[in-house]
Amino acid sequence: MKNVLYFLAVIFTVIACQPTEKAAAPAVDPLALFNANKEIAQKFVACYTGDTNFELFSSMIHDSITHTSPVYGYGKGGKEQVLAQGEFYMTGFQNVTFEDAVWLPGVDNETLMANGGVRVYGTWKGESIETGKSFAVSAYHWMEIKDGQIFASGDFFDATGMMMAVAADAAE
Repeated sequence: MKNVLYFLAVIFTVIACQPTEKAAAPAVDPLALFNANKEIAQKFVACYTGDTNFELFSSMIHDSITHTSPVYGYGKGGKEQVLAQGEFYMTGFQNVTFEDAVWLPGVDNETLMANGGVRVYGTWKGESIETGKSFAVSAYHWMEIKDGQIFASGDFFDATGMMMAVAADAAE
């Protein structure tokens, strides 16, 4: 009987000393996170249209942003590049619209699980302030958002073709 009690005491001690499972992190509804981040992304994109809002635009960019530019040869850049790109488009073009936008949830590149990121494709239209020439260009943008700011992003469209479309006519 002593042996049985000793054995049970050891078993209970071993069980009692086992680490308890960590409390699971609260489940985040991926669709709710996407919808919240989509509102931020829509506000960000709208900074380029109508009455442009550079102050709002710049306040939405995280100091440590990594951005992939649509301009050939630029590659990835940081906040200064994003601000310069935004200022270029906001001060160089007018009557800008983003039409037929399709907003999609982003996914983690490794797990392919929704991660709260936002993807959008659509057509930018507007005209050059300098030449008055109009443009229409299909584009794809992705944004990763943390604490209400964009900390990773990328733009994919024919930036060179767009600039050629609105360039001044060659002097004869």
